[in-house]
Amino acid sequence: MRMSVTRRLESVAKAARGRAVRALRSTRGITGIETAIILIAFVVVASVFAYAVLSAGIFSAEKGKEAVYAGLDRAASSISLVGSMKADGVVATVLTTADSTANWTVSGSVTLASETDDRKEGTASIRLTIAGGFTTGLIAYEDLASTVDLSGHYAAGLWIKSDTTLASGVLKLLLDDSAGCGSPEESLDVGALIAATWTKVHRNVSDASALTAVACTGLSAAIDPGAVVLLIDLIEGPPEIQKVHLALTSALPTEGVAFVPQTDSNGDGLLSDEAGQANLLVISYLDTNQLVRDLAWSTTELGRGDGDVELESGESFLLTIELRGVDPVPTANTVMAFHIAPHQEAPLVLEKIAPTNITPSMLIP
Repeated sequence: MRMSVTRRLESVAKAARGRAVRALRSTRGITGIETAIILIAFVVVASVFAYAVLSAGIFSAEKGKEAVYAGLDRAASSISLVGSMKADGVVATVLTTADSTANWTVSGSVTLASETDDRKEGTASIRLTIAGGFTTGLIAYEDLASTVDLSGHYAAGLWIKSDTTLASGVLKLLLDDSAGCGSPEESLDVGALIAATWTKVHRNVSDASALTAVACTGLSAAIDPGAVVLLIDLIEGPPEIQKVHLALTSALPTEGVAFVPQTDSNGDGLLSDEAGQANLLVISYLDTNQLVRDLAWSTTELGRGDGDVELESGESFLLTIELRGVDPVPTANTVMAFHIAPHQEAPLVLEKIAPTNITPSMLIP
């Protein structure tokens, strides 16, 4: 009985060993060659990816370097201001203080009076009460006691106040070299007026050379203003800035900046209306009233230079900007901005405030 159990256990153990051997023989493993192939594949893929990343990085670095060099080149080719801005101006030339009605003449439907309680200058202003049936034409004028030379001014103007709002183009300031203001040399638009507000008006004249002997100044209506009360005071050629002068040098040692001379053939202070000229330097002017592009300019070489039109390292140019094309021309306390843009170069931007006291020659720090 015991032998039978022993044999049975041996038989079971033998059968188990046989199954284990067959199971081991049927199991496949990874050989060394297969492992090597997989490793090589990973290395190749990683190398390709690393090459792509490095190539992209090198390309980006080159583009970034080009952009930096281009920016440095533009900055290096730009210009800078040396010292303060200088300016040429003219002082005020008074046509009439409008303190008295003695020399004034009014048209029909207009009543003339002196106003001492509401004025801007002196002891009084002139009150003009225009009736509803006036329509258009000469409102009032004053024959001056002696002629006045305004040919040195770019502009003329006055203080004016209306009891109602008036649009631009309704009223005109007249300047005439004959008594009565019948055929004025200049008829300047007074512009829009806000009701019950004093407005300082000055407008550029079209031909200052015709104003060597102004004998009459007045006010007319190009459009019916309706029933309105006007106050006028101090008609004059205002104190004004006519030219500015800038000493310029190149910002960094680099290639020259071209200052090719231009011609303002019609003398209007602008180069934008000159045909056939390739202006490589554009100067713009900005204040609260206007933006004017392409002002006339000229240059003079300062100190030692090579005599050409290129502003190069170590050289200085005196740039003179003509303000005749700025309408109205800047007067006292005007906030001015100049944008000086050489061709394909970084611009020079200057912001200045005109002095309170305009003189024939002044510094604007």
